[in-house]
Amino acid sequence: MAYSYRDLGELLATYRRLKEHGIVPHWPINHGVTTSMYYRDPDNNRVELQIDNFPTAEELQGYFKSQAFADNPVGVTYDPEQLCRDYEAGVPMADLLCIPPLPEGKSPWDMLSSRH
Repeated sequence: MAYSYRDLGELLATYRRLKEHGIVPHWPINHGVTTSMYYRDPDNNRVELQIDNFPTAEELQGYFKSQAFADNPVGVTYDPEQLCRDYEAGVPMADLLCIPPLPEGKSPWDMLSSRH
């Protein structure tokens, strides 16, 4: 199940609220098309909290046709705390939502292994 938020501020506010109760995502990842946080409950039910990274369908379609998507259809994991700090520091939204480069020596498939 997935829940979409209106913007990054709402997503990060939910992250902070849940973290106050000891609930943290097991797999935060920028998929390119979305910035997502995946959570598990004690019964291993999973939920995705996410925002769309592109404001228009045309920009989204352009990303799907890009070399960046062809090179990495999975995404790149990120540190939610760093994303919060960057957001609070006023880093431009385009920079916050842009998929970062893969870590040195990693493949897109390595990003999948970090979800466990």
